[in-house]
Amino acid sequence: MRIHITDAGAITLIEPANFRGLDVLIDPLPADRLNRLVARIGRFEGEEHIRLAPAVLKFLSPLAGDPEWDKGFEGMIAYATKAGWVDEAGLVRAHITREEAAPARITLDDFRGTMRRLAAGVSAVTTGTMEAPVGMVASSVVSISAEPPLVGVFVNETSSSLPLFQQQGRMAINILGLDHGSIVGRFVKSAQGVDRFEGADWVAGKTGLPLLTEALAAMECRIITEVSLGTHKLLVGRIETTTLRDDRPMVQFDGTTLRLSEE
Repeated sequence: MRIHITDAGAITLIEPANFRGLDVLIDPLPADRLNRLVARIGRFEGEEHIRLAPAVLKFLSPLAGDPEWDKGFEGMIAYATKAGWVDEAGLVRAHITREEAAPARITLDDFRGTMRRLAAGVSAVTTGTMEAPVGMVASSVVSISAEPPLVGVFVNETSSSLPLFQQQGRMAINILGLDHGSIVGRFVKSAQGVDRFEGADWVAGKTGLPLLTEALAAMECRIITEVSLGTHKLLVGRIETTTLRDDRPMVQFDGTTLRLSEE
């Protein structure tokens, strides 16, 4: 059983059914970032070990709850206890294995150039109220699940909007049409607040979030979790209300807005 702390900031459990060993594989990371990630699962014990709570391992395992897996896991912890690898607080000791070389990388320019070739819709993502609205433009909206209805938005961790969405715990995703270029311009150029919402017809949705009446679709969501991945946070929202309208979408490709063929 191995926990992997990746350079993307993800923490995963590898080989969850292997009860014959336990270690933590760590990608090359800056010390401050590594310390924050380790604090989520346990604590360092010297340079070679990390103390982990068994509950963390169960939380990370996709097999937890299966009777056979639970039996094997309990046996592993019992063996570790007998061997003196579990302290008085119930934390089990895991050896640290360090990746000597960082995973293969492409240049930042190559990444950006590649992603510019990915055609994407554009949305105005909002939170707050009509009296104190917050908004940002996103082309990183993703469909996650139909049952339950989940959608995700990636937000850069340096974005001034991120703390506001985290504080509110809710967001509305307004999918923009081809004629909404002025909304994008205002959201990009204006300071956060009511100025961003001038010049368009915004109304309070059923949950009070700012909704664009002319949006192709609008979704009011409750943010149920967030995940750190590289430079971004993935905000996962459970959709609570939707509205739909027929029109042509705004599509971004290679830095330009495209008009879809009507053929």
